Amino acid sequence: MNQWQLRRALKSLRSGGVIAYPTESVYGLGCDANNLEAIERLLAIKNRSYKKGLIVLVSDIHQAFSLLAPLNPAQIKKINQKSPRATTWLIKKQDGVPQLLSGEHEKLAVRVTTNPIAKMLCKSLGKPIISTSCNFNTKPTSRHVSDIRNHMLLKVDEIVAGRCCGQPPSQIIDLESGTIIRQ
Repeated sequence: MNQWQLRRALKSLRSGGVIAYPTESVYGLGCDANNLEAIERLLAIKNRSYKKGLIVLVSDIHQAFSLLAPLNPAQIKKINQKSPRATTWLIKKQDGVPQLLSGEHEKLAVRVTTNPIAKMLCKSLGKPIISTSCNFNTKPTSRHVSDIRNHMLLKVDEIVAGRCCGQPPSQIIDLESGTIIRQ
């Protein structure tokens, strides 16, 4: 991603826009995780119920601290461990975290991204972004920007071109219990 693309994507995110961007496995649909109007728009574009919850993507777990119940050093270490596969952690949320983020769940889904483009977006924005697959609900996902342009161009504010890492969907693990929800 060049600086021009980064500036355009950040401008969209800061103004409440919804963007498409590459992640570890497929193209993601995202917005500022602190902007409830943007989240509502993202859910409408995707035709997805808020009840399912969304993944909050960060460049560093510290970006999500305002949304999470306090973590102990062992939990932070576990989250930061290198893994050959992307991991989304289910973590106890702070009181008052909007249901638009967590859905009907007591915990929040958080992933420290390893995709260099997604990482740069989170780091440059300085806060979490939403990560959900960039497709209409029940339709196939895509790893190619051309598919996004063909199907989502008029729905999103910015498409960030780049490569997905080619990984399978992230594994989902409950941080507290260690239970693997999705392998």
